[in-house]
Amino acid sequence: MTISLFKTTQQKMISILITLFLALFFVSPVISQEAASSSAATEATEPAETAAAPDAAADALSKAGEFHLGGDPTVWVMLAIAVLALVVTLERIWVLLSNGGHNQELVRHVTDVLSQSPSKASIDELAETINTKRFGLEGRVAAVTLKGWFHGEKTMGEYTHAALTAERRALDKNLVILSTLGNNTPFIGLLGTVLGIMKSFRDLASSGGGPEVVMKGISEALIATAMGLGVAIPVVIAFNALATAVKNKLSNAEEVSTLLRAIRMSNDTGMSSVVSEEFYKAKTQTAESSSETLG
Repeated sequence: MTISLFKTTQQKMISILITLFLALFFVSPVISQEAASSSAATEATEPAETAAAPDAAADALSKAGEFHLGGDPTVWVMLAIAVLALVVTLERIWVLLSNGGHNQELVRHVTDVLSQSPSKASIDELAETINTKRFGLEGRVAAVTLKGWFHGEKTMGEYTHAALTAERRALDKNLVILSTLGNNTPFIGLLGTVLGIMKSFRDLASSGGGPEVVMKGISEALIATAMGLGVAIPVVIAFNALATAVKNKLSNAEEVSTLLRAIRMSNDTGMSSVVSEEFYKAKTQTAESSSETLG
């Protein structure tokens, strides 16, 4: 019930973020246009001599390098992307932590039980014991592997492959979102920069102002590129870290399953040796009895 509630909450959060993303994308240009119109009207009402004053130009140049969000819609889009990436990262970390287990205790426990020629009842009891939250993902995979214990090592390998495939699918869920965001966010920032530079040259052509108009516009346009890199770098780092953690987790489960199959093979070899030895003894005794009879 808790997992179902968490999934429902996660779906609602993603829906809200997508709605926010679309709202920012469509509303931000309108706000930016209104702000630009208001700024143009204010500048038109000022005296001409004040607008042309050197102090105003120096002030515009000094503010050109300041960092601010501005009215570029791509900046707000990237902020929404950052929130979405943070939600997905925290959710994947929670999933990995909830699948943690005591591997050393698991290996010791299965080795002690399986080294004593276990019966079907003891195998079923062992599978039920390790298929708990305490032993995490590795315990679940080992429990599925034990279902093929009495069908041979090859069958156990097929059970292991099926269990690892299911677990990998669950652990890799939503990681594609981080990969997509990390790869495409810099391009969104670059798009914002190109659009900003185009706007600054268009303003220069329409207003006929000095270089401060272009410099301020280019500075604001470069904010989009900075935002794109600032969002993409942590997202890529988070994706690589989570992908490595998933790989290590599945590797641990595969090692435990390989140990189970090795114990099963050793039991088969031991049983074959015992049968061969008993057959040899029986054959030798039969030959000696035949010799005594002929003698």
